[in-house]
Amino acid sequence: MADLVFAFDPALDRPLPLPEDAPPAVAETIATATREALGAAVAFARTSRAAALVICGRLLDPTRASPSQAAALRTMVADLSTRGCRTVYVADDTAACHAISRMLGEPAGLHFVTPLAPLELDVHGLLVEIASAHGPAAGTAAGPLDGPAPLHRRIVVGWDTALWQAERWDLPAAAKPHDAVHPALAADGPGRAGASLTPAAFAAAAAASPAWSHPATFWVWGSRRPEHLPPGLHHLPALQARSGHEASPGGCCGLTLFHRDPTAPESLAAPHTDWRASWQETATHRVAWRTLAVESAAGGDEELATAIWSALEALPATGHAALEIVRCSIECGTSVARRVRVAEIAAETLARVRQLYDAKTFRIWCRDLVAAPGESLAPLGHARSGSRPGTTTSFSSALADIVSAIEQSPAPVIPADMAREAGWLALELVEST
Repeated sequence: MADLVFAFDPALDRPLPLPEDAPPAVAETIATATREALGAAVAFARTSRAAALVICGRLLDPTRASPSQAAALRTMVADLSTRGCRTVYVADDTAACHAISRMLGEPAGLHFVTPLAPLELDVHGLLVEIASAHGPAAGTAAGPLDGPAPLHRRIVVGWDTALWQAERWDLPAAAKPHDAVHPALAADGPGRAGASLTPAAFAAAAAASPAWSHPATFWVWGSRRPEHLPPGLHHLPALQARSGHEASPGGCCGLTLFHRDPTAPESLAAPHTDWRASWQETATHRVAWRTLAVESAAGGDEELATAIWSALEALPATGHAALEIVRCSIECGTSVARRVRVAEIAAETLARVRQLYDAKTFRIWCRDLVAAPGESLAPLGHARSGSRPGTTTSFSSALADIVSAIEQSPAPVIPADMAREAGWLALELVEST
């Protein structure tokens, strides 16, 4: 149960990319994933008898949204309104509020928060203020919340645009998780302006603000990026992940402000004494990503397909996801020749595995098959291989030493996993020529 439900980055007008070779059942699940993820958050707010569904991040872009997408969102807002649940959209600016309001026809129950205009709600007699972290910290202070009144709550919502393009190389390689990045340098993807707020900057501004540092204030940070947040920030994942590189497959979060009687959930008791600890994630995703590691020392496409299918059958239940997109990672040890062979038979192996796919009973789709890019190159290095300059393995050892140095560096020029992948690709290229 939750009194407030939070949802990040529905992006209804940006469906997940469709694989060109996906069968109709897989393609349909992927195409409707973003809408159904928001629908799951709406259903959770409805069954929880929540007072508000708070949405931040991308919602609908008027330059690309279709009438059907706007109609679906309006229906969700209207459905919640009839049940006493308001929909609150934390927007970037006032123009975004006007655009959403015009697209939806100003439905009842739709409210907005902008960086300069917080929103006050009455939740069963408890005054709750929702503010945007992208505005001035001092500018959101409201009179009733300035004092030590214990029955007031202020919720500050911030987010970043990391991984909105669903590419892992958007992650800054040299920046530590808590490092503040200058706005001019904080690039969040191709063609996008840098984010003006980072988790560290948010936490610092909140700690320095009398309004945001009040004990009755709760900090929410929406992000697709896998990172450790500063103390006090509560992570809000996206409703639906767009790749396997994100922090969560997708979910919404609920916050309980009142004690409830388990036998009568609609009845309210005293305010929740440990309301901060009630922050919990509920799955909303329809598509999930998984990497399946398979050992394969030898054999052709038939033997490899058999090993992959046996591993797929041994996987645990998919849980909430209606579809799992699996990447098969073939462990080849330090055999570069085997890695090259795996690349040669990848297409035939995938074709054999996909012949066994059943959309009704086995909702797993094998997207691609690669030699494991994350295997360590350390056994090929000079320290462990015993090679000497001038031998046939000197190039492999030198490359392995370079990758090991990147992995051990406190400020690597590229992430360690990408360095390993690049190292193996170089060795495979040499082997295949």
